[in-house]
Parts: sequence; structure tokens; C-alpha cells
Amino acid sequence: MAPPPPSPPPVSLKVVLLLLRVLTGAFLVITVIILSTNSVTIESDGNALKFHFKDVYAYRYMLSAAVIGLLYAVVQIFFTISELATGIKNPINYQLDFYGDKIISYVAATGSAAGFGVSKDLKDAFLALVALDSTEPVDKFFSRGYASASMLLFAFLCLAVLSVFSSHAMAKRQFS
Repeated sequence: MAPPPPSPPPVSLKVVLLLLRVLTGAFLVITVIILSTNSVTIESDGNALKFHFKDVYAYRYMLSAAVIGLLYAVVQIFFTISELATGIKNPINYQLDFYGDKIISYVAATGSAAGFGVSKDLKDAFLALVALDSTEPVDKFFSRGYASASMLLFAFLCLAVLSVFSSHAMAKRQFS
């Protein structure tokens, strides 16, 4: 005889989960916007150099991590709203939540770490190697890199909390 299905989580927990998913999506949207619009023209000794985020591989990775995370967040928001509306959770969603939250949180964490690391290293190296008329454009470019890495870090934190909830739900479902 099959075990009875686990009792559904209270509505307040579902609302918290939805809020965390929406926050994750918002942080990822902000990351994508800041990063994709990050470019600067640097003038040095009469030469102008146009520098885009896509010229830095770690920033490309950050953008990829944010876009993948955003796609996952949108799908999860849809499933969470559907579950709130119907009160029924598809058994496959337990596994999607469990594995998806973990994988996407790791992607977001590594993207954020790459962004912080490259922003620090490249800014220091760039300022040491290039004689600039003003450091303001370089500061602005890398400050946006830091801002987008911070937003990706906040998305990771939301996903990490969601991962704990999904682990608990999966364990509760298997041992009920």
C-alpha cells in the first residue's frame, strides 16, 4: 500500500516561497540590465578605447548565469502560482525544486564570485598598466561590475534559502 501523500504546506509558507522566487527573479533582472548596459569609453593619451562587458569573459559568464537563473525563476514562479491557485503540487515539481534550486544556486554563486574577482583584479591591473587622463570611466565600469555581482549574490542567497525549503519538502515527501 502506498504511503499517503504528504500534507500540503501552509498557505503562508507558499506565499513566502513565492516571494523568494519573485525576489530571485527581480535580482536576476537587475543583474542582466546592469551588466548588459555596462560599457565605457576610456581616453588615454588622445586615444579612445570602447570597452564592453562582453570583452570580459567572467562578465559573459555572469550574464549567462543570470539569464539561465532568470529562465528558471520564471518557470518556478509559474509553478508556484499554479500550486497556490489549485492547491495541488505535481510530484515531479518536488524533484524540479530540489535539483533545480541547487544547480541554479551554484551557477549564481559561481557567477557572482567570478564577477567580484574579475572586477577587483582587472581594475587594479588596468589602473596600473594604463596611463589615464581620469580614472572615473574605469571606476564607473567596474562599479557596475560590482553592482551586478552583488545582485547575483542576492539572487544566490534567495535560491539557497529556497534550496533548504525544497530539501525539506523532498525529505518529508520521501519519508512520509
